[in-house]
Amino acid sequence: MSEKEIKKEEKELEENSTQDEAQDPESKDDLNSLTYEELLEQVDKQKEETLRAVAELENYRKRSSNEITNALKYANSELLLSIIPLVTSLEKSVEGSEDAEKIDKEGILLILNSFEKTLENFNIVPINPSGQEFDPEKHEAVSTVNNPGEKDNFVTNTLERGWTLNERVVKPALVVVNKK
Repeated sequence: MSEKEIKKEEKELEENSTQDEAQDPESKDDLNSLTYEELLEQVDKQKEETLRAVAELENYRKRSSNEITNALKYANSELLLSIIPLVTSLEKSVEGSEDAEKIDKEGILLILNSFEKTLENFNIVPINPSGQEFDPEKHEAVSTVNNPGEKDNFVTNTLERGWTLNERVVKPALVVVNKK
């Protein structure tokens, strides 16, 4: 939320509080007829309302600040989603190359490693779940297998790595899970 919107909200809150005072049935003339105790009660009531309004405004500022921080923190999500297929294609080309093309494979691996280090500098980290317990928040099960020698509900094979941005999953890993 922009500063302009925040100031507009603050102004509206102030206007609402002045309107409430104007609509208050106990006008200044009525205050003259109140006892000292009743006046103290009115003062306490006004103090409490003011404290609540201030607290509400402070909470609003904190929420707005958190929303802005998160918007900036995760602004690269769309960029990441468009880059991930490139990384996946590089990985697939390395897996499909033969020994005769070893020089090309090494070149692709160097590019891939450099690319991944650059992504990590921006808190974009791959999810490598092979051998880990299946986590539906980080993994997407594409199929299941029944391997008796492996633990139940563990990832046996990773088809495509997943990716996180600032520890938030942007793309879950595509995996094969062992089920007994």
